Amino acid sequence: MSTPSRRKLLIDTDAGVDDAQAILMALKCPDVDVIGITCVAGNADAMQVGKNVLRVLQVVNRLDIPVYIGCNEPLLGDKKETSDYHGSDGFGDVPDPEAPDDSLLESEHAVNALMRLSKKHEGELSLVCLAPLTNIAMAIRMDPGIGSRLKHCYIMGGNHHGKGNMTVAAEFNFYFDPEAAYVVLNQLKAHITIVTWETCMEHSIPWDDFMALKKCYCKTAVGKFVSMLEENVIKSFYQTLRDSGIDKSYEVVDQFAMAAAIFDDVIILQELVYSTVELTSGLCRGQMVVDWSNVLKRNPNVNVVLKIDMNKILDSYENMLK
Repeated sequence: MSTPSRRKLLIDTDAGVDDAQAILMALKCPDVDVIGITCVAGNADAMQVGKNVLRVLQVVNRLDIPVYIGCNEPLLGDKKETSDYHGSDGFGDVPDPEAPDDSLLESEHAVNALMRLSKKHEGELSLVCLAPLTNIAMAIRMDPGIGSRLKHCYIMGGNHHGKGNMTVAAEFNFYFDPEAAYVVLNQLKAHITIVTWETCMEHSIPWDDFMALKKCYCKTAVGKFVSMLEENVIKSFYQTLRDSGIDKSYEVVDQFAMAAAIFDDVIILQELVYSTVELTSGLCRGQMVVDWSNVLKRNPNVNVVLKIDMNKILDSYENMLK
């Protein structure tokens, strides 16, 4: 049962491998209550995302947490092809014959759940966005006051140096639904903290350190589950690069946004600036544009995280695997 002193989180996810680890970080944090998990298309279709989330909850015996299926298409235009980084199902294409039954998924739409829970926990609920922002943008369109009821909104997405991972200038979550990202950054009207793609890359884990950490996985059910999900990603992406002579560090992504939500002291450096999303340029569509020099004379709307305490991250990572 939640108490006033505990952090209340609502997690919006497209349930890739890094999302799974971020969710586990929250579930293993002793002073956090995960009120619900909303699912959106991104790494996989929304229904598959819901199935993935149930697998995560099952491994820590938390199937009591409600899981809601949300939007399966971007606000405008056709759905983008997903990256094959996480496999076709978002979970490394690792089958699970004992996966929870789909009947455990809630019948209420994720967008309706977002609006309802923001009212039920007004002023207490932090939203952690690990995916394309379609559900959140739809909630804003239906209920413009939702942002004023949130305590905080944490986002993994966008890029503050213009370096993309899906196009020359766009990060995956913003690339998948640029209009939704634009709506959230410009119209949510909540305290927003964003961990961008470049910040994640600047804080990746050296390979030898990651492999040392990975040796601990086999000792627990959670560790075995995480290791199983990572296996195909490691073989198809990291090992391929390393075999060709590229010393690739392990990328930690959604885990950073979750850490920012559950730890007060994990962010070492951040800057409050005005940020928006480019929608019209052929080359730069989906890029997060940061007005570092206040050229646009707009009120700052986003805290951009620039430096993270990696010792805190690694401690949390180890705790997740217990």
